Amino acid sequence: MSTLINQAYAKRQAGRRPLYLLLFALVVLVVVIVARMATDAVTADRVVPPPVPIELASQESITRLEERLRRNPADSATAAELGLAYLQKVRETADPALYMQAQTALDQALQTEPKQLDALVGQGMLALARHDFAPALAWAEQARTINPFRAQILGIMVDAQVELGRYEAAVATLQKMVDLRPDLSSYSRISYMRELYGDVDGAIKAMSAATNTALPGSEQWLWTQVQLGNLYFNRGDLTNAEAIYQKAWAVRPDYAYAQAGIARVQAAQGNLSDAITTYAAIVQRLPLPEMVITLGEWYAADGNQKAAQQQFDLVNVIQQLNTGVGMDVDLELALFNANHGDPALAEQQARAVYERRPTIYAADTLAWALYQNGKAAEAQPLIEQAMRLGTRDALLYFHAGLIANALGDKPAAQEHLQQALTINPHFSVRYAPEAKAHLDTLVESAAP
Repeated sequence: MSTLINQAYAKRQAGRRPLYLLLFALVVLVVVIVARMATDAVTADRVVPPPVPIELASQESITRLEERLRRNPADSATAAELGLAYLQKVRETADPALYMQAQTALDQALQTEPKQLDALVGQGMLALARHDFAPALAWAEQARTINPFRAQILGIMVDAQVELGRYEAAVATLQKMVDLRPDLSSYSRISYMRELYGDVDGAIKAMSAATNTALPGSEQWLWTQVQLGNLYFNRGDLTNAEAIYQKAWAVRPDYAYAQAGIARVQAAQGNLSDAITTYAAIVQRLPLPEMVITLGEWYAADGNQKAAQQQFDLVNVIQQLNTGVGMDVDLELALFNANHGDPALAEQQARAVYERRPTIYAADTLAWALYQNGKAAEAQPLIEQAMRLGTRDALLYFHAGLIANALGDKPAAQEHLQQALTINPHFSVRYAPEAKAHLDTLVESAAP
């Protein structure tokens, strides 16, 4: 891991082309991106950040592509471009129906030209968006046989390998990606990989490098600024986090992810009323499950249980829509049910997902569901699996602390809860106070 960023810089200084020359550097899925924002809601999937788009697909460009394809249905390049444009549009609208349109366009391209490279790449992206990680890897491997020098294909492979729990393979693939093209897409993945392995300083360094490769004011620049802010927030540094979010917000006041970051800082600072107002406006425009859950938890913390329940009910509706368009949301639903719904169902869902892809966050979700069902002894080896990479995630340590406490291991419980609050004392409006209360009780009981 230590060589990744240094080799990337060396390659860049050797004269690689700027990122803005890379065509079709698409974002896979807005839900995936927000999952990395580490909102108050516990998010199950922490997918490696995907390639960032040059700009969002405008409806005008989509309309032009649709018309061009109607005139010439055999134009595989246009069909592939349209499919990619639909995927970009998801980032702007969070409309899951666009996945079906993307699928149709990409299928049409491959029916005409089975080795249409952009269509194969698009299929890999679409599979990632639907959380079909094994098929995503297969699409990427097929594309790589056609063009082994396209870094974007390696990026899809990295994302899929991470979400299948194949971390060593992901590191090796990422090294190849960095060697091939050290740019924003590879830097951002380096950042996330380092974050997974507990190297937060290295993650910040890599994301700063990603930010520096983006054109100031562009969508890529905004996205990387917010990710950098998230890294500072997740280590409890509200001052730097807020400054970075504000920097992005000043450039584009309607950028939802910068607004969301500012709201999280407001909530962490105790200004929950303003945070709710800001976040509610964002959710109206971008009703993503992670954001809706966070808003519900903030309403609950503010004493408005009715509004909180409305948000939680909305989550189920959104996830039904996502399932209807082919998305695998079992892990997300498992975590949601463990926290806000049926723990028994959560355990069932989490077990099924963990068998398919034993990631650290699948292990954490199953451990948490087992704990919520009074099965702390079964949860213990799973939470150890979840922490095996050394990830500096306060929520993982919070879960570990409560599981240890339930097993009567007071020293371990105290150590884990203290670590959670040391990593980020503001990690959750809902759970940080609970962590402190448990820790205070443990400290008092251990006093002579």
